[in-house]
Amino acid sequence: MLDGPCGSPSTLGVSQGARDYKLRDRLSDMPKPGPHCSDRSAIPSTRRVTYSIDEHVGVISEMVDKSLKDPETRQLAVRVVSDRFQNVRRGGQMKEVLRAWGCDFKPPGGPACGPRKDRCEIEKVWNFLNDNVRYVFDQTGVDQFATLKASLQMGGGDCDDFTIAFAALLGALGFHVAARVISTNSAPDQWVHIYAMVGLPKDNPTQWLPLDPTVEGAVPGWQFDKIAKFRDYILVG
Repeated sequence: MLDGPCGSPSTLGVSQGARDYKLRDRLSDMPKPGPHCSDRSAIPSTRRVTYSIDEHVGVISEMVDKSLKDPETRQLAVRVVSDRFQNVRRGGQMKEVLRAWGCDFKPPGGPACGPRKDRCEIEKVWNFLNDNVRYVFDQTGVDQFATLKASLQMGGGDCDDFTIAFAALLGALGFHVAARVISTNSAPDQWVHIYAMVGLPKDNPTQWLPLDPTVEGAVPGWQFDKIAKFRDYILVG
């Protein structure tokens, strides 16, 4: 288990007034509607009590595997990087959407990625998840783990769920993906945060790029700079 709300200012030592990196709250800064879904039934997530960080990451790995076994994950990942969008009418206007699991999601901007453009694919997936999933804490006292499908349908998730979502979409595109768990200088014996690491190049990774979207202004490659200890776990590859 993580020893606190993952990625929170208190656990990472980020002040609420930090100018460059503050906890993202896109709901207040830039309101966005949730996904338009034809199926309004309850969205399942997994509640699990874990007693060690290895067990915690094990549940994350289960959610990644479950997401990758869903054929719609691969279809969505390819459409994200290939600009294969659909036009739908909403409020009397035509809009481009990415449709998956009966829901319409906001597509990422920019041109389609060319062949073997690994960084372009990473940036497309990054933008897609940032535009469609808001960072939110789990319910107090409960560890909840969501598949890619569940996070997108809910429109939110915590650092566990973002790790699962990145691993699922990038894994479906052939990337190797790891999870990095960290402690900070202020609490070196407490695991307080987790995020995805994607390997580059895709076919034979020699470097690992952090993907931590839980602070405002972050970009692919950014990570917290006061890390006391870290532990990496392979999720895909």
